[in-house]
Amino acid sequence: MASMANAQGDKDHHNGDKKFEKMDVNADGKVSKEEFIAAKEKLDKKREEKGKEHKEMDVDKRFNKLDRDGDGNIDKAEFDQAQAERAEKAAERRDKFFAKIDTDGNGTVNREEFDAHHEVMEAKRKEKHPDSKPVDADKKFKKLDANADGVIDKTEFENAHQRRNNKKAQGKKVK
Repeated sequence: MASMANAQGDKDHHNGDKKFEKMDVNADGKVSKEEFIAAKEKLDKKREEKGKEHKEMDVDKRFNKLDRDGDGNIDKAEFDQAQAERAEKAAERRDKFFAKIDTDGNGTVNREEFDAHHEVMEAKRKEKHPDSKPVDADKKFKKLDANADGVIDKTEFENAHQRRNNKKAQGKKVK
């Protein structure tokens, strides 16, 4: 398990390196506010082209949060620290989400728990997207239950989440 976490950490670090390099247009090892704004605008444009919704961001507030030493630039260490904190918060949200589905608190999600959660999520999805076709609960459960033991454990849940993130990072469509 630790080696899987380390491998994922290495992949996340590599993706963070790529993100930083893309923002650091002049390759001086730091991201100026101008580079940050340009990167944000480029990302917004890509999202719009793909028809994706996104929250508006207070660019000054976000930049100042990342520029921890207040020198007017985001250096690699500041960027890496922010990425690590963001990943930690995301992991905490996934833990809470898993715990919410795991209603008996035994560390696994059985089919009954999954179906109850799926029913609630389907109703919300249908309300938001009335013309969309329903998600096949059987297919989804089987996909999440990688070892086919009839329950989804935390590792299977995390692995499925990571596969989804990897597809997104590769620009592939995710369901």
